[in-house]
Amino acid sequence: MPAMFCCSSDEHIERNIVHPGAVVPVTPVREPEKLVINLYFRHFAWAYSAAFFLTLFVSGVVTFTASPYTPETDKITLFYGMFNPCIWFDHYPAKIFATTGMGIFLMLGCAYSGMVFVWVYVEKRMLRVMWSGAVIGSALLIDFVFVNVFTTNLYPIEEAAFEAAHGGGRRLHGVHFGANNTISLLEEGDLSQADINVIKLHTAFYILWVVGQLVLSLHLFKLAAESMDSWSPARKAWTIGGYLIGWYGMMMHAAAMLIIIMHPEPKVDWYFQKELSSVMQHMLIYLDAKTFTSAWGWVPIMCFRLVMPKGTGISLTFRLERTEGDNGWVMPEHWMNRCMWAMALVLAWAGIFDTDWDGNTHAASKLMVALRMKPYAYFGGPAFLACLVLLFVGLSLQVIQKMLLNRNRVPGLFAGHAILFWFLMFGCVLVILEKATWIHYVFMLAQLVFVAWVWHMNIDEIAAGNWTNAVAYTIAGAVIIVAAVLSCQFWVFFIYLAWISLYGVAVPDGPHIFITAARIEEVDPPYKQVPHNAVNPPYTIARRS
Repeated sequence: MPAMFCCSSDEHIERNIVHPGAVVPVTPVREPEKLVINLYFRHFAWAYSAAFFLTLFVSGVVTFTASPYTPETDKITLFYGMFNPCIWFDHYPAKIFATTGMGIFLMLGCAYSGMVFVWVYVEKRMLRVMWSGAVIGSALLIDFVFVNVFTTNLYPIEEAAFEAAHGGGRRLHGVHFGANNTISLLEEGDLSQADINVIKLHTAFYILWVVGQLVLSLHLFKLAAESMDSWSPARKAWTIGGYLIGWYGMMMHAAAMLIIIMHPEPKVDWYFQKELSSVMQHMLIYLDAKTFTSAWGWVPIMCFRLVMPKGTGISLTFRLERTEGDNGWVMPEHWMNRCMWAMALVLAWAGIFDTDWDGNTHAASKLMVALRMKPYAYFGGPAFLACLVLLFVGLSLQVIQKMLLNRNRVPGLFAGHAILFWFLMFGCVLVILEKATWIHYVFMLAQLVFVAWVWHMNIDEIAAGNWTNAVAYTIAGAVIIVAAVLSCQFWVFFIYLAWISLYGVAVPDGPHIFITAARIEEVDPPYKQVPHNAVNPPYTIARRS
């Protein structure tokens, strides 16, 4: 070995001795790139209430200005004998704004429920997490089913066709669905048995939703009560008193409406005119009437989410590397693939239960239009809404993944593409409205954006010269869609579903995302600032003796 690379043992020891006072260089540990997202309960609670009241306002304006609504022919008014705010959700075209706004409203409710679950999950108490998952899962399921309030059509498309054919003459009440799909020839001011049945079904979905919100409010109050020891007496009194009033209102509201739809006659024919067979039912109806819970019993639903203290929420930290204490990893592309599988399954069952496959429906979107076919629509509509939750999660994770790869800079074009894709798919929910005959244009535009998304996900592969996946998937999709339009054969549409399901094959997998969840607790201010004009208390300086 050359002498220049050799040293004695004493010299080697001397070189490794750290002399007192010497500064030892420390190599800094590189922290993985991270993205922190803080979500606050109060923000989502206020957005939830705002979405509802804004939807109510817009739908009400459209109902009175652009729909054929009149109190003399409105079926809800004829059934209940009084005005009901849900009237603003029933008439076309107001129903377009109502379904869209209430869809966003339900999505915000789902997001809030998901935050509550994460809040419980970070405690790592297994049975508590299981219980919370059962309660929140049931509430989410009922939220999805609530969309059937709009699926039940009180004013079928046959009515519009009759009015067009007769120059807008007398208005007849059509049959929502029946054994022979006929039209009941009743003059305005009358309700057929089919009309009564539809109104009861329409109301039943609403009652179920109120009960689901009642259960969720009980669970939420229990979680908020854990920090009640640190609250002021006034805050405790207001919270407990408000919840007691709210629970009474929701229970009485749901119970009274349930008694009303269980009665064989419309409410206007028997309410406080005939004795009920059950004393308990009579007592509930009496209390409901005297305390007006039919008018305000739904209001607590818009308020009870505010019980979580201001400043509380959840913090989600996303990294591309595993760190100590993280809550595991997720693959965004797999979430997107699950969503495509779920949508394909929902549309496949729609095609199977479509009894009017050879009817005059738009050839390019037969499976999507089949979602409005009843009774499958009462399952397909909520299931499709659940798919949109999966799609939102998948697209959000894809954007977060790109941000982490881009040093936390938002990829504007990519994020905009994701937002457009989600809202177009969300717009397809309007297929449940029988009079939304234009929905196939939205669906076809969503297909174009979907194919563009596949190309966007392959942009790095394309830059490296690998065009195979994107080109092959696009050509296959174009051929299948054209064949479906030209042939109208049912089996071609199911090949289209197989094409959607192969999304995961066409899109390359990106890096894993590691997630760390934590609570954002309510923080008391360190001191309470005194106004500048406050007089300081007197003090004396002790003299030395």
